[in-house]
Amino acid sequence: MYKAEDEIFNQHTSLRQTSIYLQSQEADIKDFFGISGFFSITFTGCGVMFALCKSAELSLKIRGGLTTMSYAAGDLMLNAEYYRDMLNGTLMIVPSRSGRTSEVLSAVQRFRQESGAQTISICPHKDSKLAAVSDLALEMPWTLDETSCTTRTATNIYLTNLYIIGLLSGDLVLLDEIREAIDNHEPFIQKYAAELEGIGQSGTWDKIIVIADGELAGVAQAGMITIGRMCGIPTVYSNILDIRHSIIGQVDARTLAIVVVSPLDDAYQSVLMHDLTKRGAQIMTISSKKDNIFGAALNVTLPEYHNYGIRGIPLLFSLQAIAFNKAVCDGKNPDAGDGLPPWIRL
Repeated sequence: MYKAEDEIFNQHTSLRQTSIYLQSQEADIKDFFGISGFFSITFTGCGVMFALCKSAELSLKIRGGLTTMSYAAGDLMLNAEYYRDMLNGTLMIVPSRSGRTSEVLSAVQRFRQESGAQTISICPHKDSKLAAVSDLALEMPWTLDETSCTTRTATNIYLTNLYIIGLLSGDLVLLDEIREAIDNHEPFIQKYAAELEGIGQSGTWDKIIVIADGELAGVAQAGMITIGRMCGIPTVYSNILDIRHSIIGQVDARTLAIVVVSPLDDAYQSVLMHDLTKRGAQIMTISSKKDNIFGAALNVTLPEYHNYGIRGIPLLFSLQAIAFNKAVCDGKNPDAGDGLPPWIRL
Protein backbone atom coordinates (compact mmCIF):
# COMPACT_ATOMS: atom_id res chain seq x y z
CA MET A 1 0.00 0.00 0.00
CA TYR A 2 1.19 3.49 -0.82
CA LYS A 3 1.40 5.85 2.15
CA ALA A 4 -0.87 8.26 0.31
CA GLU A 5 -3.53 5.56 0.08
CA ASP A 6 -3.56 5.17 3.85
CA GLU A 7 -3.55 8.93 4.43
CA ILE A 8 -6.52 9.45 2.10
CA PHE A 9 -8.69 6.38 2.65
CA ASN A 10 -8.20 6.13 6.43
CA GLN A 11 -8.45 9.85 7.18
CA HIS A 12 -11.64 9.31 9.17
CA THR A 13 -9.44 7.99 12.00
CA SER A 14 -7.47 11.23 12.21
CA LEU A 15 -10.66 13.31 11.98
CA ARG A 16 -12.04 11.57 15.06
CA GLN A 17 -8.83 12.30 16.95
CA THR A 18 -8.92 15.93 15.83
CA SER A 19 -12.48 16.28 17.09
CA ILE A 20 -11.50 14.93 20.51
CA TYR A 21 -8.50 17.26 20.61
CA LEU A 22 -10.52 20.36 19.64
CA GLN A 23 -13.11 19.63 22.31
CA SER A 24 -10.28 19.42 24.85
CA GLN A 25 -8.96 22.80 23.66
CA GLU A 26 -12.34 24.50 23.46
CA ALA A 27 -12.08 26.31 26.80
CA ASP A 28 -8.60 27.65 25.97
CA ILE A 29 -9.76 28.84 22.55
CA LYS A 30 -12.79 30.63 24.02
CA ASP A 31 -10.65 32.18 26.76
CA PHE A 32 -8.22 33.42 24.12
CA PHE A 33 -11.05 35.02 22.16
CA GLY A 34 -12.25 36.71 25.34
CA ILE A 35 -8.95 38.43 26.17
CA SER A 36 -7.55 39.14 22.71
CA GLY A 37 -9.43 42.34 21.88
CA PHE A 38 -9.12 41.84 18.10
CA PHE A 39 -11.11 43.89 15.59
CA SER A 40 -11.02 41.57 12.59
CA ILE A 41 -10.05 38.07 11.48
CA THR A 42 -7.40 37.39 8.84
CA PHE A 43 -6.81 33.91 7.46
CA THR A 44 -3.47 33.38 5.73
CA GLY A 45 -1.46 30.49 4.35
CA CYS A 46 0.27 29.14 1.24
CA GLY A 47 -0.87 26.77 -1.50
CA VAL A 48 -3.51 24.31 -0.32
CA MET A 49 -3.68 26.12 3.03
CA PHE A 50 -4.41 29.46 1.36
CA ALA A 51 -7.17 27.82 -0.69
CA LEU A 52 -8.73 26.55 2.56
CA CYS A 53 -8.39 30.06 4.00
CA LYS A 54 -10.62 31.38 1.21
CA SER A 55 -13.39 29.00 2.23
CA ALA A 56 -12.90 29.86 5.90
CA GLU A 57 -13.17 33.58 5.15
CA LEU A 58 -16.56 33.14 3.48
CA SER A 59 -17.82 30.69 6.11
CA LEU A 60 -17.18 33.27 8.83
CA LYS A 61 -18.52 36.19 6.78
CA ILE A 62 -21.80 34.36 6.21
CA ARG A 63 -22.27 34.21 9.97
CA GLY A 64 -21.70 37.97 10.25
CA GLY A 65 -20.41 40.19 13.01
CA LEU A 66 -16.70 40.39 12.17
CA THR A 67 -14.65 41.88 9.37
CA THR A 68 -12.97 38.84 7.82
CA MET A 69 -10.21 38.62 5.20
CA SER A 70 -7.95 36.04 3.60
CA TYR A 71 -4.60 36.60 1.93
CA ALA A 72 -1.82 34.50 0.50
CA ALA A 73 1.04 34.67 3.01
CA GLY A 74 3.43 35.58 0.20
CA ASP A 75 1.22 38.55 -0.69
CA LEU A 76 1.33 39.79 2.90
CA MET A 77 5.10 39.29 3.00
CA LEU A 78 5.81 41.13 -0.26
CA ASN A 79 3.21 43.88 0.09
CA ALA A 80 3.00 44.46 3.82
CA GLU A 81 2.80 48.25 3.47
CA TYR A 82 -0.43 47.98 1.48
CA TYR A 83 -2.12 45.96 4.22
CA ARG A 84 -0.69 47.45 7.41
CA ASP A 85 -3.62 49.71 8.28
CA MET A 86 -6.20 47.07 7.32
CA LEU A 87 -4.61 44.53 9.64
CA ASN A 88 -4.20 46.72 12.71
CA GLY A 89 -5.50 44.75 15.67
CA THR A 90 -6.42 41.72 13.58
CA LEU A 91 -6.42 38.11 14.74
CA MET A 92 -4.49 36.01 12.25
CA ILE A 93 -5.59 32.38 11.88
CA VAL A 94 -2.72 30.59 10.19
CA PRO A 95 -2.93 26.99 8.97
CA SER A 96 0.37 25.43 7.92
CA ARG A 97 1.36 21.89 7.06
CA SER A 98 5.03 22.38 7.95
CA GLY A 99 5.03 25.25 10.44
CA ARG A 100 8.18 26.60 8.82
CA THR A 101 7.23 28.01 5.43
CA SER A 102 9.19 31.21 4.83
CA GLU A 103 6.32 33.41 3.65
CA VAL A 104 4.08 32.38 6.53
CA LEU A 105 6.71 33.03 9.19
CA SER A 106 7.71 36.36 7.68
CA ALA A 107 4.11 37.60 7.38
CA VAL A 108 3.17 36.58 10.92
CA GLN A 109 6.28 38.09 12.49
CA ARG A 110 5.96 41.34 10.58
CA PHE A 111 2.31 41.96 11.38
CA ARG A 112 2.80 41.00 15.02
CA GLN A 113 5.53 43.61 15.30
CA GLU A 114 4.04 46.38 13.17
CA SER A 115 0.26 46.02 13.53
CA GLY A 116 -0.20 44.28 16.87
CA ALA A 117 -1.68 41.22 15.21
CA GLN A 118 -2.31 38.16 17.36
CA THR A 119 -2.04 34.66 15.97
CA ILE A 120 -3.70 31.26 16.23
CA SER A 121 -1.68 28.68 14.33
CA ILE A 122 -2.89 25.25 13.20
CA CYS A 123 -0.15 22.77 12.39
CA PRO A 124 0.57 19.02 12.45
CA HIS A 125 4.04 19.57 13.91
CA LYS A 126 4.70 20.09 17.61
CA ASP A 127 7.00 22.92 18.68
CA SER A 128 7.21 24.35 15.16
CA LYS A 129 8.73 27.69 14.25
CA LEU A 130 5.22 28.95 13.61
CA ALA A 131 4.07 27.88 17.08
CA ALA A 132 6.94 29.88 18.56
CA VAL A 133 5.53 33.12 17.10
CA SER A 134 1.87 32.31 17.85
CA ASP A 135 -0.25 33.36 20.80
CA LEU A 136 -2.17 30.08 20.63
CA ALA A 137 -0.84 27.01 18.83
CA LEU A 138 -3.09 24.09 17.90
CA GLU A 139 -0.75 21.15 17.27
CA MET A 140 -2.09 17.94 15.72
CA PRO A 141 0.72 15.50 14.82
CA TRP A 142 -1.69 12.65 13.96
CA THR A 143 -2.84 14.67 10.94
CA LEU A 144 0.60 14.93 9.31
CA ASP A 145 0.97 13.72 5.73
CA GLU A 146 4.25 11.84 5.35
CA THR A 147 3.91 12.01 1.57
CA SER A 148 4.64 14.94 -0.72
CA CYS A 149 1.08 16.07 -1.42
CA THR A 150 -1.35 17.49 1.12
CA THR A 151 -4.36 15.22 1.72
CA ARG A 152 -5.22 14.08 5.26
CA THR A 153 -3.67 17.25 6.66
CA ALA A 154 -5.91 19.42 4.46
CA THR A 155 -9.12 17.69 5.54
CA ASN A 156 -8.22 17.98 9.23
CA ILE A 157 -7.22 21.63 8.95
CA TYR A 158 -10.40 22.44 7.04
CA LEU A 159 -12.39 20.81 9.85
CA THR A 160 -10.39 22.80 12.42
CA ASN A 161 -11.12 26.07 10.58
CA LEU A 162 -14.83 25.26 10.71
CA TYR A 163 -14.62 24.39 14.40
CA ILE A 164 -12.94 27.72 15.20
CA ILE A 165 -15.59 29.52 13.15
CA GLY A 166 -18.30 27.70 15.12
CA LEU A 167 -16.76 28.90 18.38
CA LEU A 168 -16.23 32.46 17.13
CA SER A 169 -19.80 32.79 15.87
CA GLY A 170 -21.50 30.75 18.57
CA ASP A 171 -22.96 28.48 15.88
CA LEU A 172 -23.82 25.36 17.88
CA VAL A 173 -25.51 23.73 14.88
CA LEU A 174 -22.25 24.00 12.94
CA LEU A 175 -20.35 22.34 15.81
CA ASP A 176 -22.91 19.55 15.99
CA GLU A 177 -22.75 19.00 12.24
CA ILE A 178 -18.96 18.80 12.33
CA ARG A 179 -19.28 15.85 14.70
CA GLU A 180 -22.01 14.36 12.50
CA ALA A 181 -19.77 14.70 9.42
CA ILE A 182 -16.98 12.83 11.19
CA ASP A 183 -19.37 9.99 12.02
CA ASN A 184 -20.50 9.91 8.39
CA HIS A 185 -17.02 10.03 6.88
CA GLU A 186 -15.99 6.37 7.08
CA PRO A 187 -19.27 5.09 5.58
CA PHE A 188 -18.96 7.73 2.85
CA ILE A 189 -15.43 6.56 1.99
CA GLN A 190 -16.54 2.94 1.92
CA LYS A 191 -19.52 3.77 -0.29
CA TYR A 192 -17.62 5.67 -2.97
CA ALA A 193 -14.04 4.31 -2.92
CA ALA A 194 -14.64 1.80 -5.74
CA GLU A 195 -16.57 4.24 -7.95
CA LEU A 196 -13.93 6.94 -7.54
CA GLU A 197 -11.31 4.34 -8.45
CA GLY A 198 -13.29 3.59 -11.62
CA ILE A 199 -13.29 7.25 -12.68
CA GLY A 200 -9.71 7.86 -11.60
CA GLN A 201 -8.31 4.82 -13.36
CA SER A 202 -10.48 4.98 -16.49
CA GLY A 203 -7.61 6.28 -18.63
CA THR A 204 -10.05 8.39 -20.63
CA TRP A 205 -9.00 11.85 -19.49
CA ASP A 206 -5.76 13.72 -18.89
CA LYS A 207 -6.82 17.13 -17.57
CA ILE A 208 -9.29 18.29 -14.94
CA ILE A 209 -11.52 21.29 -14.37
CA VAL A 210 -12.96 21.58 -10.86
CA ILE A 211 -16.07 23.76 -10.75
CA ALA A 212 -17.64 25.05 -7.52
CA ASP A 213 -19.17 28.07 -5.79
CA GLY A 214 -19.59 29.58 -2.34
CA GLU A 215 -17.97 28.10 0.74
CA LEU A 216 -16.79 25.11 -1.29
CA ALA A 217 -14.91 27.18 -3.88
CA GLY A 218 -11.73 27.34 -1.80
CA VAL A 219 -12.04 23.66 -0.93
CA ALA A 220 -12.34 22.85 -4.64
CA GLN A 221 -9.20 24.87 -5.33
CA ALA A 222 -7.36 22.97 -2.60
CA GLY A 223 -8.38 19.68 -4.18
CA MET A 224 -7.36 20.97 -7.61
CA ILE A 225 -3.86 21.73 -6.32
CA THR A 226 -3.56 18.21 -4.87
CA ILE A 227 -4.68 16.63 -8.16
CA GLY A 228 -2.19 18.67 -10.15
CA ARG A 229 0.69 17.91 -7.84
CA MET A 230 -0.01 14.20 -7.34
CA CYS A 231 -0.82 13.43 -10.99
CA GLY A 232 1.29 15.96 -12.88
CA ILE A 233 -1.60 16.91 -15.18
CA PRO A 234 -3.17 20.28 -16.09
CA THR A 235 -5.76 21.32 -13.51
CA VAL A 236 -7.85 24.48 -13.38
CA TYR A 237 -10.68 25.83 -11.25
CA SER A 238 -13.74 27.90 -12.11
CA ASN A 239 -16.90 29.15 -10.45
CA ILE A 240 -19.95 27.33 -11.79
CA LEU A 241 -21.60 29.71 -14.26
CA ASP A 242 -18.50 31.85 -14.67
CA ILE A 243 -16.75 29.07 -16.60
CA ARG A 244 -18.58 30.26 -19.73
CA HIS A 245 -16.82 33.61 -19.38
CA SER A 246 -13.35 32.17 -18.88
CA ILE A 247 -11.99 28.68 -19.54
CA ILE A 248 -14.76 26.72 -21.25
CA GLY A 249 -12.70 26.88 -24.44
CA GLN A 250 -10.19 24.51 -22.82
CA VAL A 251 -12.81 21.76 -22.42
CA ASP A 252 -12.53 18.83 -24.82
CA ALA A 253 -12.93 15.05 -24.96
CA ARG A 254 -9.87 14.52 -22.71
CA THR A 255 -11.32 16.69 -19.92
CA LEU A 256 -12.83 15.46 -16.67
CA ALA A 257 -15.14 18.20 -15.40
CA ILE A 258 -15.85 17.78 -11.67
CA VAL A 259 -18.87 19.93 -10.87
CA VAL A 260 -19.76 20.61 -7.24
CA VAL A 261 -23.45 21.22 -7.79
CA SER A 262 -25.20 24.06 -5.97
CA PRO A 263 -28.33 22.82 -4.17
CA LEU A 264 -30.17 26.06 -4.97
CA ASP A 265 -30.71 25.72 -8.72
CA ASP A 266 -31.07 22.99 -11.33
CA ALA A 267 -32.10 24.81 -14.50
CA TYR A 268 -29.00 26.94 -15.16
CA GLN A 269 -26.65 24.19 -14.03
CA SER A 270 -28.40 21.73 -16.34
CA VAL A 271 -27.70 24.01 -19.31
CA LEU A 272 -24.05 24.23 -18.24
CA MET A 273 -23.78 20.43 -18.09
CA HIS A 274 -25.17 20.31 -21.62
CA ASP A 275 -22.57 22.83 -22.80
CA LEU A 276 -19.75 20.81 -21.21
CA THR A 277 -21.05 17.58 -22.72
CA LYS A 278 -21.26 19.16 -26.20
CA ARG A 279 -17.56 19.93 -25.93
CA GLY A 280 -16.85 16.27 -25.15
CA ALA A 281 -16.19 16.56 -21.40
CA GLN A 282 -16.68 13.63 -19.08
CA ILE A 283 -18.69 14.92 -16.14
CA MET A 284 -18.58 13.90 -12.50
CA THR A 285 -21.05 15.66 -10.23
CA ILE A 286 -20.70 16.06 -6.47
CA SER A 287 -24.03 17.07 -5.01
CA SER A 288 -26.71 16.51 -2.40
CA LYS A 289 -28.95 14.90 -5.02
CA LYS A 290 -29.50 11.17 -4.72
CA ASP A 291 -30.53 10.86 -8.36
CA ASN A 292 -28.08 11.47 -11.20
CA ILE A 293 -30.30 14.13 -12.75
CA PHE A 294 -27.52 15.62 -14.90
CA GLY A 295 -26.54 12.33 -16.51
CA ALA A 296 -22.97 12.42 -15.20
CA ALA A 297 -20.54 9.53 -15.51
CA LEU A 298 -20.66 9.48 -11.70
CA ASN A 299 -22.77 11.39 -9.20
CA VAL A 300 -21.27 11.44 -5.71
CA THR A 301 -24.05 12.21 -3.25
CA LEU A 302 -22.92 14.26 -0.27
CA PRO A 303 -24.76 13.92 3.04
CA GLU A 304 -27.30 16.68 3.72
CA TYR A 305 -26.25 19.37 6.21
CA HIS A 306 -27.78 22.68 7.22
CA ASN A 307 -24.31 24.26 6.93
CA TYR A 308 -23.15 24.09 3.32
CA GLY A 309 -19.48 24.30 4.30
CA ILE A 310 -19.66 20.94 6.09
CA ARG A 311 -19.84 19.27 2.68
CA GLY A 312 -16.25 20.33 2.14
CA ILE A 313 -15.13 17.40 4.32
CA PRO A 314 -16.40 14.63 1.99
CA LEU A 315 -15.59 16.84 -1.02
CA LEU A 316 -11.91 16.96 -0.11
CA PHE A 317 -11.78 13.19 0.21
CA SER A 318 -13.47 12.75 -3.18
CA LEU A 319 -10.94 14.98 -4.95
CA GLN A 320 -8.02 13.34 -3.14
CA ALA A 321 -9.28 9.87 -4.13
CA ILE A 322 -9.47 10.95 -7.78
CA ALA A 323 -5.90 12.25 -7.53
CA PHE A 324 -4.58 9.02 -6.03
CA ASN A 325 -6.26 6.77 -8.57
CA LYS A 326 -5.24 8.90 -11.56
CA ALA A 327 -1.60 8.81 -10.40
CA VAL A 328 -1.72 5.02 -10.05
CA CYS A 329 -3.38 4.68 -13.47
CA ASP A 330 -0.63 6.75 -15.10
CA GLY A 331 2.15 4.75 -13.43
CA LYS A 332 3.20 7.59 -11.12
CA ASN A 333 4.10 7.31 -7.47
CA PRO A 334 1.36 9.11 -5.52
CA ASP A 335 3.66 9.35 -2.50
CA ALA A 336 6.19 11.41 -4.45
CA GLY A 337 3.83 13.64 -6.42
CA ASP A 338 5.65 16.26 -8.45
CA GLY A 339 8.81 15.95 -6.36
CA LEU A 340 8.44 19.31 -4.62
CA PRO A 341 9.31 19.28 -0.90
CA PRO A 342 6.34 19.42 1.48
CA TRP A 343 7.45 22.89 2.55
CA ILE A 344 9.12 25.70 0.66
CA ARG A 345 11.99 27.79 1.97
CA LEU A 346 12.83 31.07 0.24
